[in-house]
Amino acid sequence: MSILGWLSEPSPGRGVWFAGERDGWERVEYAELAEDARAVAADLAARGVGRGDVVAIALPGSRDGLAALFGAWAAGCCTTMLPVPGYGAGAEYTAHTAAILEQARPAVTFADAESAPLLEGVTEVSEVRRDGGGTGTVREPGRIAVLQFTSGTTRSPRAIQVTWDNMVANFAVLYRWMEWKDGDGMASWLPFNHDMGLLACVMTAARQGDLWLMRPDQFIRGPERWLSSLGPGKAAHAGAPSFGFGYVARRVRPEQWAELDLSGWRTAIVGGEVPDPGALRAFAAAAAPSGFDPAVIHPAYGLAENTSAVTAGAVGRPGRVVRPDWDKMQFGEPVRILETGRLLPPPGDLAPDAADGAGWLAGQGRPLPVDEVEVEIADAEGAPLPEGSLGEIVITGRSVADGYVGDEPFGGLLRTGDAGFVHDGDLYVLGRMGDSLKVRARTVYVEDLELKAREAAGLNRLAVVSMSDGGRPGIAVFAESEPGPWADKVTQALRTELGPDPEIAVIAGERGLIRRTSSGKPQRRAMWQLWSAGKLPGTRLI
Repeated sequence: MSILGWLSEPSPGRGVWFAGERDGWERVEYAELAEDARAVAADLAARGVGRGDVVAIALPGSRDGLAALFGAWAAGCCTTMLPVPGYGAGAEYTAHTAAILEQARPAVTFADAESAPLLEGVTEVSEVRRDGGGTGTVREPGRIAVLQFTSGTTRSPRAIQVTWDNMVANFAVLYRWMEWKDGDGMASWLPFNHDMGLLACVMTAARQGDLWLMRPDQFIRGPERWLSSLGPGKAAHAGAPSFGFGYVARRVRPEQWAELDLSGWRTAIVGGEVPDPGALRAFAAAAAPSGFDPAVIHPAYGLAENTSAVTAGAVGRPGRVVRPDWDKMQFGEPVRILETGRLLPPPGDLAPDAADGAGWLAGQGRPLPVDEVEVEIADAEGAPLPEGSLGEIVITGRSVADGYVGDEPFGGLLRTGDAGFVHDGDLYVLGRMGDSLKVRARTVYVEDLELKAREAAGLNRLAVVSMSDGGRPGIAVFAESEPGPWADKVTQALRTELGPDPEIAVIAGERGLIRRTSSGKPQRRAMWQLWSAGKLPGTRLI
C-alpha cells in the first residue's frame, strides 16, 4: 500500500474540509494539497534537506500542517510532530519542546505564528512555503518515517522510531477493521502529534477520502461543529478519547442535538486512555435524538510504541464491560469477575443497566484482523500467563516500532508497561505499571510528579507510583516519614497538576518502605505489584 501515491495521482472531487476560525468550513481538493506538498518538497530539496533528515512540525490541523507533513515525506525526510501550545502556554511548553528537539535534531523546523515565539532560542523556525509551484518529485524515503514522541510532561519525552513498514502495516489493518469504503470520510479534532490523530485520522488522505479537520481549541469552543461533520454524505468515521465524548455530552444543548443527523456514523473509535464507560453512556444517551447508533462505539487499545492501534471491538459486536473483584486482584494471578454487562444499552432501552456505577472496566476488543499481530499477558519475568490472569500486556507484530532512540531495538516484541487481562477474548486494560499514567489522553510521568511532590512536602525519601484504583487511574505517594501536614501539601500540589479525576493515595511508613534498585532508583513496577496485592505491611494510608 502506498501512503504517498496520492501526491502523484490525487482523486478529483475529494479533499479536506478545514474548520474556519469562527464557524463554517473551507474545502481544499487533494489536487491542490498535492501541489502544496510537492512545493514544500522542492523547497526542502533546495535547502539540501532530503533522505533521512528530520523535519519538525509545530503546526495545528491546517493546510500548512498537511503541506509540511506530506511535503517532508515527499522529500524523503523523517518527520516529528511537535505539540502546539495551548492556552497560557509558556516556559513549560518551551522546555518540553526543547527536550524533543534535542533528541530529534531536525534539519528544519516548521512552526506557525503562535508557536514560533515560544521556540526562539531553542531552534531556528521556518515558515511553510507552498507558493513555489508543485514541481517537487516524490523521493525515495529513508527507513524511519516518524519520530513519535511520548506525550509526557516537561522532562520526559522519549523518541519512538516508527518505520515506513510499521506505518503501512498499522494503517492497512486499521482501515480494514473500519470496513472503509470508497467515498467514506473521517472527522478529527485530535492534534497531529497524537498517534491516533496522525495514523487513524490524518492518514485518511492516503485513502483519498474526504477529511474534516479541526484544531483541539476549536473543538473545545464548539464541539457541535465536530458533530456537524458526521452523518449521511459526510464523515462516517471519527475517533477521540472517552473524555472527549463526555465533554460533548455535557456541552452540546438538546436543541443542537435535534438539528443533527448522525445516522450515517459507522465507527466511533475510543482510544488514547482507559475508556470511561460513564462518559460513553452519557454521550450515547445525549446523541440518541440525532439518530446515533450506540453500537458504532468501539473502545480500542493502542500506543505509539506499536505505531498506533493494537486491539478494537469487532464492528457489529456490542461492547462489553466487567466488574472485577478489585480487593483481591493480584499481579500474576487470575482475575475474579463479579459481574459482566453491555457497555451500552441498545437504542430505545432506557432501563437501568447493571454496568452503571464505579468499578467497571470496558473491554478494548481483540487484536486487529491481521495474522502477524499477537497480544499476550505476561508475568514479571515475561513468561506468558493463562487467559484471565492479570499481567503485563506484550505485543508482537509488524506494527511494533523500531525502539526508542538510543536504546536497544524492540525486535518486534513490545513489553508495553501496561497492566491488563483477557476475559472472554477481549482485552481489559488497567493502565500503566508504576512509571506513568494516562490523564485525559496525556501521558504523565511519575518522575515529574515526584519532583513536585518532594518540593511540596519538603521530603527527599519519597516515591510516586502509578496505579489503578477501582478502574480509575491513580497514583500512590510513598514517603518514609511520620504522618504530618506535608501530606495535604502533596495532595494539593498533585491535584493542581492532574485535575480532579485520578485517585491520589498518600502512604507513610518507616525506612525501607520504598523498594530500590542497587543504584538507588525506586522499583516502581515492583511497588505497583506489592501495592495492588496489599503486600506492603507497616504502612499508614493518610
